[in-house]
Amino acid sequence: MTILVSPTGAGRRVHLVSEITDFIQGEVMIILGTCSRGKLPDIGRGVGCRVLAAGDTVEVLVSAWQWPGTVANLRDTGEVAVTFVRAADYRAYQIKGRATLVDCTPEHHGLCDRYIAAATAALADQGVPTAMTEMWLMPRDLVVAHIGIRSLSIKTPGADAGTLVGERR
Repeated sequence: MTILVSPTGAGRRVHLVSEITDFIQGEVMIILGTCSRGKLPDIGRGVGCRVLAAGDTVEVLVSAWQWPGTVANLRDTGEVAVTFVRAADYRAYQIKGRATLVDCTPEHHGLCDRYIAAATAALADQGVPTAMTEMWLMPRDLVVAHIGIRSLSIKTPGADAGTLVGERR
């Protein structure tokens, strides 16, 4: 697999190919890892994702009500690692980058609704009760993390786990 990497004034930027774009916008669980200025870690779940047209930026939707620590860290430091995992086979990718928070639009709310429906169905296919996913996937008080992608790595368990996409082991 080949990805485009281009230097910018802010450093390295990764441009996602369609295979990865389709994957992270699909029926995957979205987990955000952040840390405070004091380096205290926090995690939260995303409730939707879209890759912007240039392919070097993603928007991840997060419930500020459910994940206030994650949202506070995004505001304070902007540093984030987002892991996308497909429940059916544990295929996983992680992007790292810098986030800014932007206003949530009606389009984002529609994306969230579609994501929650698809993710709930995908998890139900794996035997996860809908009542459980309703606790994880919350559309309340949505914020949008606008993330410039600095790296993309494979997180699927196995020999390639941790490898940056585009590198060979």
